[in-house]
Amino acid sequence: MVGFLRFIGVLTVFGVGFSPFLAQQLWNDPFMIMQAWWYIPAIFAGFALIFVPAILSNIFGVGRVKTGLPAVGVIKTIQQTGTYINEQPEVRLGLTVSRKGREKYDTEMKAVIPLTSMAQFQPGSFIPLVVSVKDERKVGLDLKGQLSQEDMQQLLDEKMVQQGVSPEMMDIARTGEKAMAKILDVTPLGSGGSNKIKLQLKLSITKTDGETFNVTTQKEILSSALPQVQQGHIINVIYSRQDPTKLVLALNVQERQLSDLFSS
Repeated sequence: MVGFLRFIGVLTVFGVGFSPFLAQQLWNDPFMIMQAWWYIPAIFAGFALIFVPAILSNIFGVGRVKTGLPAVGVIKTIQQTGTYINEQPEVRLGLTVSRKGREKYDTEMKAVIPLTSMAQFQPGSFIPLVVSVKDERKVGLDLKGQLSQEDMQQLLDEKMVQQGVSPEMMDIARTGEKAMAKILDVTPLGSGGSNKIKLQLKLSITKTDGETFNVTTQKEILSSALPQVQQGHIINVIYSRQDPTKLVLALNVQERQLSDLFSS
């Protein structure tokens, strides 16, 4: 919208400024245009259309993205612009954006953040976003809760597949049987890729009916989740009804781990 108003402003200034030359060619009297009652107001109106929308956009948020496609963002950088609106600081956020069906990408946005909420907007923080349908580089804070739990789960599933989780394991996570498992032994097997570590786990799994069985499996987990996977710990797992030796770890997901996953 701001770009459209600027375009109209440029046309107005150009058209009004050129009109005396046209009058000179047609009637040999440029002053008949320059002395018209509308000449000066039209020039000022043109310049207003060029500059005022951008000023309003910066001060009052006119033109900022309020609705669009749901997405999630990880804050990479945060910097105050020096502008305060209603005594609240405006900040410029550098973001890594993830949305369904699209590779992650980096962009920036400005937002007015209440001083009481500044602790939630720090590098590494995980925030819901809306993305403009016309320009994916334009994003805004999801103030209306457009990012639903279903959207979040779909984004998370898609990201897990991109990270190398097999469709079979994703299906087990959705349809398998939940159980508790005690970690009997942990053997590190080296790095599993970006921010990940590969482990061999020996687990004692207790089914809902009380039956217990042991499984030895290899898993890659985010490095930030390693404290949860230690010998003697009790964790949640989901195993296949058809083959209980096939399972996924249902670890507690913290904001830092989501940040690692969506920024990796």
